[in-house]
Amino acid sequence: MPKKILIIPSWYPNSDNELVGTFFREQAHLLNANGFDIKILFGVEHEVGFFKYLFLRFKQLFSKKQTIHNTYLKQNPEALSFNSYQYKKWPKKWKLKSRKKQYQQAYKTITKHWKPELIHAQCSANGGIYAHYLSKLNKVPFVIIEHQTFLLNYYNKYVQKGIREAVENAYKIGAVSHHQKRCILMNSMDCNPFVIWNLTDENKFEIGTKRPQKKFTILTITYPHLIKDTETFIRSLEAFQAICADDFEAIIIGNDSFNDSSKANSSHFETLAKKHQVFDKCTFYPQLTREEINSQLQTCDVFVSTSVAETYGVAVREAMLCGKPVIATKSGGVEDSITAETGVLVNLKDAEAIAVNLLRIKDKNIIFSPETIRNFIIGQSGRDAFIKTMTNFYN
Repeated sequence: MPKKILIIPSWYPNSDNELVGTFFREQAHLLNANGFDIKILFGVEHEVGFFKYLFLRFKQLFSKKQTIHNTYLKQNPEALSFNSYQYKKWPKKWKLKSRKKQYQQAYKTITKHWKPELIHAQCSANGGIYAHYLSKLNKVPFVIIEHQTFLLNYYNKYVQKGIREAVENAYKIGAVSHHQKRCILMNSMDCNPFVIWNLTDENKFEIGTKRPQKKFTILTITYPHLIKDTETFIRSLEAFQAICADDFEAIIIGNDSFNDSSKANSSHFETLAKKHQVFDKCTFYPQLTREEINSQLQTCDVFVSTSVAETYGVAVREAMLCGKPVIATKSGGVEDSITAETGVLVNLKDAEAIAVNLLRIKDKNIIFSPETIRNFIIGQSGRDAFIKTMTNFYN
C-alpha cells in the first residue's frame, strides 16, 4: 500500500495566484504518482474587522462544521483548503492559537476516511507550527523541509517559539541546500538537517534547438526585494554596455504581487533600468506561464542571479536544465550546483565581475557544454534523484 502523506504547505498555487508555490505542487504530484498517497491541507488566512468576525463566528456555530474546499487550490494531487478567519486586532499569540485549532478541525474532517501515516510541513513558518500541533494531538509523526530564508528574529516571539519547538521535535528536518542547513544551525537549533535538493523536473525543461543568429541575450528572474538585489543586475548591464561593442538584450521576468497576480507590473525594474541608462536594452515581463518561461530560458545565452541569499535557487536550476551557463553571486543555495563546468560564481554586489564574465561568455573565451550542465542538474535533483531522496527521508 502506498504510504499516506499529508502535506501542510506554507503557501500553495491557487485561483488567485497560480504561480505561488508551484514547486510544492510539482513535488507532491510526482510523489503521488510514484509510491505515495499524497493529500494537501492549507488554511487560507483572512484578517477581518470585528463585526465581520462576529458574523462569521455565529455562522460557523450554527453550521457546526468547518467547510473544506477542493476548488480554491490547484488539484492533482488532491488539495483541500479551508478559510481561517481572525479578528485583525488580536495579538499575534491569539491569531496563531486560533489557526492551530482550525487546522485541527479541518484535520478531523478530512481524516474520517483517510488517515495519514506522516505529516510533512513545507517550511517551518507556519506550516511546521501547524504540523507540530497536529502531530501532538493525533499521534502522527511529522517532518519539515525548510525552503525559505531562515531568519528566526524576523518573526514575532510567539512564532519564533513555535518554529523552534517544531524544528526540535520533528521526526526529521530537511534543508534545500548546505547553506540552508548552516542557517538553521546558526540559530542554535538542536537538530541535524538532511540536505534535500528541490525537484528540478527534466521533463518540463529541455535544451533548445539551434537558433538563427540574434543579439546576445541575458535573462534573469527576480522580484523587487533587497534580498534579490536587482540593482546589481541592472548595474552589471550598465557595466557590460561600456565594454561590449555589440548590441545585446536583457530579459527581466518578475513582479512584486506575491498574493494577487492581477496587480503584476514591472515598474520597479523599469525605474532602475532608466536610472542606469540601460532601459533600451531591456525587455520586461511582469508575469509568464511556466511554458513561456521555458521558452525564454531556451533562447537566452546566459542566466544571471544577483541574490544576496538563495536557499536553493529554483530559477537557476531550471535555466541549467535548459543547458544555460549561469553567472551567480555567492548567495548560498546556488553554490551547490555551480562549478567550473556549469557556470561562474562572483562576490555579492560585484556588478563589474558579472559584466566581465558576460563578455567572456559572449566572446567564447569560456565555453560551456549544454549537455554537461543539464546532466549535472538531473543527476543532483532530477525526477529519479528526488524520488529516491524523498523515499529515504519519509522512511
